[in-house]
Amino acid sequence: MTGTGPATGPLTGPDGMVYDPADCRIGVRSGHTLLHVTLWHPNWGSAKTAALRSGLFGSAGMTVAPDVSVARELLDAALGSVVAETWIGTVEVTDHSPAHAVTMGGLHAMVERMASDAVDPDGDPEWTELRMHLDGAPAVVRTLVPLAPSVAPGHDRHVVVSLHVDPVSASDLTGAQVRSTVLALEDALTATVRENRAGLPVAVVHRSGEGRSGDGSITAAAGEGTDDVVVLHYYLGSPGADPDHVLNTLRATVSTWELGKASLVDDVDPAWAAVQHFRV
Repeated sequence: MTGTGPATGPLTGPDGMVYDPADCRIGVRSGHTLLHVTLWHPNWGSAKTAALRSGLFGSAGMTVAPDVSVARELLDAALGSVVAETWIGTVEVTDHSPAHAVTMGGLHAMVERMASDAVDPDGDPEWTELRMHLDGAPAVVRTLVPLAPSVAPGHDRHVVVSLHVDPVSASDLTGAQVRSTVLALEDALTATVRENRAGLPVAVVHRSGEGRSGDGSITAAAGEGTDDVVVLHYYLGSPGADPDHVLNTLRATVSTWELGKASLVDDVDPAWAAVQHFRV
């Protein structure tokens, strides 16, 4: 399929059979920021499904094996490829109609509701928070919704800043003081991006390490435990901005970090692949 908007009419699959998106039945599982789908088309299935197909659609009853590539084409055709890429997560296929299935029109309505809920009163993307494990450690992740290139087309330069909180370097600080220091640098970095109209922040990750007491203060002795790490993700690419100037300013700001190691890495990432594991 070519283009990004919804297509009309049926498609011809690689098996030579005709697929009308309106004939699909779809099981939907709501994720944190995505809809995960299991798609069935009457062309797919066993002899039992072939009989059902014949009864529903008056066909000869021929069926073929479910094909996930065809399922993705059907979703692109019905929703538009950009919408499908932005809001649809895992795509599975089945040889029978899922329980509590919706039509493609029903799925489109669910996507529209999710997209509407992801916009704040000013029309800007909302942020959401989730908890997950990264590198074997618990983490709190705040992300833009949706976390997809459609939020900012052309913003394909990924910048990732990592700030380590070393237990020894931060031994004289309370947990609140550490958090305040982290937020101050985070605010300075984000202000640089926004004031230069260079791009936008898309994710902030707080990954826990070992050696913190219940009140958040540092308790690990030298050589023990693992650093807490704060990782900030930005995407740059606004027209008229000078990305090299912005990156140099960001690097200078990162160099002021005094509580542990700090780094800034940038790379070209038009698909926002570096943050896709936060889309659940």
